Amino acid sequence: MWLALSGSLALAGCVTRAERTMQGSLDRAGQTLAAAPQVAADAPLGDDWANGEQPNFDGTPEPYVAYALVHEHNLRASWERWRAATHRVARERRLPSPMLTYAVFVSPVETRVGPQRHRLGVQQRFPWPGELLAGADAATAAARVEQRKFEAAALELRARVVIAYWRLWTLREIEVIEREQLELYEGLIEIARARLEIGNASLADIQQLELGRARLADQIDGLNESQQAAQAALVAAVAAPPETPTPTASALPRLEQPGADEASLRLALVDHPSLGRWQAQAEVGDLRVKEARHARAPGFSLGVDWVEVGPARMGNVADSGKDAVSISVGVELPLWQRNYAEDQRAAEAEAAAARAEWAATRDRAAAQLSMALSQIRDTARRAALHEDTLIPQAQSALESTLGGYATGDVQFAAILLAERELLELRLAAVQLHAAHAIAWADLEAIVGRSVDAQPQEIDP
Repeated sequence: MWLALSGSLALAGCVTRAERTMQGSLDRAGQTLAAAPQVAADAPLGDDWANGEQPNFDGTPEPYVAYALVHEHNLRASWERWRAATHRVARERRLPSPMLTYAVFVSPVETRVGPQRHRLGVQQRFPWPGELLAGADAATAAARVEQRKFEAAALELRARVVIAYWRLWTLREIEVIEREQLELYEGLIEIARARLEIGNASLADIQQLELGRARLADQIDGLNESQQAAQAALVAAVAAPPETPTPTASALPRLEQPGADEASLRLALVDHPSLGRWQAQAEVGDLRVKEARHARAPGFSLGVDWVEVGPARMGNVADSGKDAVSISVGVELPLWQRNYAEDQRAAEAEAAAARAEWAATRDRAAAQLSMALSQIRDTARRAALHEDTLIPQAQSALESTLGGYATGDVQFAAILLAERELLELRLAAVQLHAAHAIAWADLEAIVGRSVDAQPQEIDP
C-alpha cells in the first residue's frame, strides 16, 4: 500500500516526455501565429484591420498563403483549442484535493489526562496509481487530436487560398482575351464599312459585327462584377483587410506532372493529419479503457488527526493536558463494478468508432488522390493540345478567312465562325491552365505535403 501511495505522489508531479514534445510543437506553431494581432471579443468591426500589418502581395500565390497562415482566424481558433487541450493534461495528473476538517466537542469527552475539546484533521485520497497515468496519457493523446486538426486546417487553408487565387486569375485572364477580341471586332467593323462603301459588303454584315461587339462588351462588364466577388473571396480567405490589392501574375501556370507514381503517393497518405487525427482519437479511447479499468481498483486514503486535550481535573496526573495525534489509513471499496464496466465499454466503443473513421478517411483520401491525379493529367494534356495545336490552327484559319474576305473570296459568316472558334479555344486554354493549378493544390492537400513535380511531356 505504501508503494502505491508513493507512486501516486510521483505521478502527480511528473511531466512525461510526450507532454514535453507536445508543448514544444505547440510553442513552435504559436511563434508563427504570434505575429498576428489578436481580436478582443468586444472589439469593434475592423479593429484588427486598422492596427494590423498591411499586406503587400507580389502577384504569386505563395505570399497569399503565407499571410493567411498567420492571420486567418479559424486557424488561430484551431491552435487555441490545441493549446487548451495541452493545458488540460496537468489536470489529469492532479491528485484529489486534501480534506481539512475541524470539530468541536459540544460535550467534552473526559479522559484520564483531561477533556477532549477540539479536533483538527487532514485527509488525502490517493487513487490507484495507474488511473492517474492512464488519464494523463489519454489527455495527451486528446491534445494530439487537436494538433492534427490544426495541421489539417492549415492544409485546407492553403488549398482554399490557392484555389481562390486561381479563380480570380482566370477571370482576369478571360477579360484580357475578351478585350483583345473586342479590338478584333472593331477592326472587322472598319473593314466591313470600307467594303460597304464599294458595294462588296452588306449592312447586315455590319449589324452582326456590332451585335457581337455589344454582347462581348456586356460580357466584359459582367466579368468586372465577377472579379469583384472573386477578389472579395480571396481577401476573406487570407483574412486581409477589405480593399486590399490582390495582384495576380500574367503568366500561365506551368503544366507539370507528379514526380512520384500513384502507389508512392498513396503510401504517403498514412502521414496525413486527417488520418493522424483518428489514430490519436483511437489511442484516446484505448487509454480511457485503461483508465476505466484502473478506476475499478481500490483507492487509498491517508489522514492525520490532532485532538486538543485540556488539563485533567484530578491533580498530579501524568501527561495531564497532553494533546492526542492519530494517523488513519483507509481503503476505498469500488462496489459498483457493473457501473464502472459501462465506462470501460463506452471507451472501447469510442476507440472502435475512431478506427472506423480512420478507415473511411483513408478510403476517401485514396479515391480523392486518384481523381486529383486524373485531373492533373487531363488538364495538362488538354491545355498543351490547345496551346501547341488548336490555337495556332485557329489563328491561321482566322487570318486566312480575313485575307479571303478582304479579296471577296470568303463569305462573312466564315469570319464570324473562325473568330468565335479562336475565342472559345483561348478561353478554354486559360480555364484548363487554372484547373491544372487547382488540381495541384487539391493533390498537395490530399497528400498532406508538397509533391515533387516534373515538366509535362509533350507528345511529338
